[in-house]
Amino acid sequence: MKNRLLRKDRVLMDNEIKFCPVSVAQNILMGKWKLSILWILKDKTRRFNELQKLMTTISRGVLTQQLRELERDKLVNRKVYREVPPKVEYSLTEIGKSFIPIMVQIIEWGAEYIEKVNNCNMDICILNKFPCQKCHEMLQTNKKK
Repeated sequence: MKNRLLRKDRVLMDNEIKFCPVSVAQNILMGKWKLSILWILKDKTRRFNELQKLMTTISRGVLTQQLRELERDKLVNRKVYREVPPKVEYSLTEIGKSFIPIMVQIIEWGAEYIEKVNNCNMDICILNKFPCQKCHEMLQTNKKK
C-alpha cells in the first residue's frame, strides 16, 4: 500500500514538472553541449562532421545524443539527403532561433559575472569581445565600458 502511494505521488510530481516552465526549460537545455551546439548553429546550417570538428572535445556518440535530444525537443532540424556517403545537415528551427537572444543575454551575464568575481582587467573584458570557447567565434556584448 505504501509503495503504491509513493508511486502515485511520483506520477503526480512528474506531471507537475511537465507544466513548470523552469523545469521544462531546464530539461530541454541542460546537457553539457546543448548551448554550444545551438550557438554554433545560430547563423548557419552545419553537417555532422563540421560540428564535430568545431567541438573537438565532444565524442561522436555524445554529439549524436545531444543532437537527437535537441531535435526531439524541436530546437534543431535534421535533414537527411539520400546520397552515398550519407549527408546529414542540422539547422535551428524557429523555436531554436527564438532562443538566440536569450543566449546573448546569458553570454553578457557571464561576462559581467567573470568581471565581478575575478576582478578581470584583461583587454578582452575592456573591449567586451571574447571568443566562444567551443567555436572560437568572436562574441560581442552590448555592454559599454
